[in-house]
Amino acid sequence: MMLSQTSKMPSKSISISAFLCNTGNKLAEISGTVCNKCYARRGFYNMPSVKKAMAKRLTFIQSPDFVIRMTAMLAMEDKFRWWDSGDIQSEKMGHDILDVAEATPWCQHWLPTKEYVWWRNILKTRELPSNVALRFSTPKDNSRPIQVPNKVLTSTTYTYDSSPANTGYQCVAHKVKEATGNYNCGTCRACWDTTVENIAYPKRYEKKS
Repeated sequence: MMLSQTSKMPSKSISISAFLCNTGNKLAEISGTVCNKCYARRGFYNMPSVKKAMAKRLTFIQSPDFVIRMTAMLAMEDKFRWWDSGDIQSEKMGHDILDVAEATPWCQHWLPTKEYVWWRNILKTRELPSNVALRFSTPKDNSRPIQVPNKVLTSTTYTYDSSPANTGYQCVAHKVKEATGNYNCGTCRACWDTTVENIAYPKRYEKKS
């Protein structure tokens, strides 16, 4: 199965191993970064069956007919998330993803990334489709949104209320959990919304008195 459905999100997604992340692999070794203690490098993601599935997805994404097949898979989807685990592996992969987005104008694509250099190079040669919420994730917790090219959005992570990273729209998943017991997006769709400039995600959230 090439697409996955996580319990948190209201859309399908795709994942590859977080251990293949070019930038994330380096950040994972640094305390205080977004990737340190990454959820996709432990727990469920380390099960042999999950590893096998993600390896198959990488082969699929790198296949010559990926754009055609992926476009067909999204025929009935109105929202999609790229990378509930992992990130692009090359500029070509980024171009292929934008080709898919252009071929599926009915679908809103959420595309978080830390591969800023590759994406900046890609966007020097083509326009970002209007149905893509490409979000550059800040490398460190409690940091302000980074500067981005035109039409690119951002995301931040914070560990306390007064953090400079707690700016823009605050992810509501932890509030949904407090209200319902289920950690999910509820009715929120801000991550896919190209008018929402920054999404602030709580990490190891502690409410200060």
